[in-house]
Amino acid sequence: MSRSCCLALALLVLTGAGFADDQALWREYGLQHSETSEHGKLNITTYVMKDLTGALAAWEWLRSPQGKACDLATFCTEDGKRTVISDLKYVLVFEGTKPSKSQVETLLAKLPNDHETSLPAILTFLPRQGLVPDSARYVLGPVSLREFAPELASHDPGFNEGAEAQVAMYKVEKTETPVPLAIFYYPTPGIARLHAAKFKEIPGTHVKRSGVLVAVVYGNANDTEADTLLSRVQYEAKFTWNDVPPPSPIKPLYQLLLNIMYLSIILSGICLLAGLIYAAMRIYRRRYGTLETDEAMTTLRLTGE
Repeated sequence: MSRSCCLALALLVLTGAGFADDQALWREYGLQHSETSEHGKLNITTYVMKDLTGALAAWEWLRSPQGKACDLATFCTEDGKRTVISDLKYVLVFEGTKPSKSQVETLLAKLPNDHETSLPAILTFLPRQGLVPDSARYVLGPVSLREFAPELASHDPGFNEGAEAQVAMYKVEKTETPVPLAIFYYPTPGIARLHAAKFKEIPGTHVKRSGVLVAVVYGNANDTEADTLLSRVQYEAKFTWNDVPPPSPIKPLYQLLLNIMYLSIILSGICLLAGLIYAAMRIYRRRYGTLETDEAMTTLRLTGE
C-alpha cells in the first residue's frame, strides 16, 4: 500500500448526508479534516483531530454499541464488517471487510506522528464494574453534553473552566435497565465543590464529589442503585515529582576529607623530598671540601665515661 494511496485521499464534504447534522459535535471534538479511500472491498475513512483527547472522544462516539474489542490497535472495536480504531490524533474507520493487523500497522506508520501519548486523566476514574461495553462517551463541551446527557444540559458544568466528562451506562446489581452515570473532572477541588452543589439542583439526580471529581447519576435510578454506583467512584491523587532532589551533604563532606588526606600526603612527600635533597647537598659539599666553616655542624661526642 503506497503512501499516495493511503494519504492522498479526497476531502470529505462537510455538508454530506448524515454528517451535516453532526458538524457542531465534530467542531467541538476538534476535527481538522477527514479523508476517504478505497482498497478493493475495504473502504477507509481517516479523521484527523486536533489532539489525542478529541480523537479518543470521536472514537467513542463512532464505535458501535454492539461492537467488540479487537487487537488491531490500543483503541479498537469492531462490529461485523466495520472496524473503528484510534491512534494518537487519528481515528480510522474500516468498512466493507475486516482489515488485517499488517494493513493497520502499515497505514498508521505512514501517518505523521505528533508523539502525543498522554491520555486524559478522567479515563482512570471511570468505574469498570458493571460498565456496559462500548457505552462510554466523552464530553468536551455543551454540544456533546446535549448529545449524550441531555438531562444535565440545563446546567453549565464549567467547560470554560477546564471541565471534561465521561458519560456511560452501568448494570447495577440485578437491574435490567442500565443506569446512566456522568463523571466530571475539574482542575481544582474548589471548582468541583461549586458545581456539585449546582448539579444537586437538577431534579432526579444523585450527586457525589470526590476530590476533583463530581459523579452524577441521573435518569430513573432509585436511591439504592444510585448509592451503589456512586460508591464505585473514588478519586486518588497521583503526583509526579520532577524536581531534582538536593544532593546529600554526606558526599561533599566525604570528598572534603579525602582532599585533606591527599593534600597532607602530598605536602609530607614534598617535605621529605626537600629534606633528602638538602642532606645530599651537605654530604656532597662536606666530602668534596666546599662546606664553609660557619656552615659546619658541631657534633658533640658524649660518652658515658
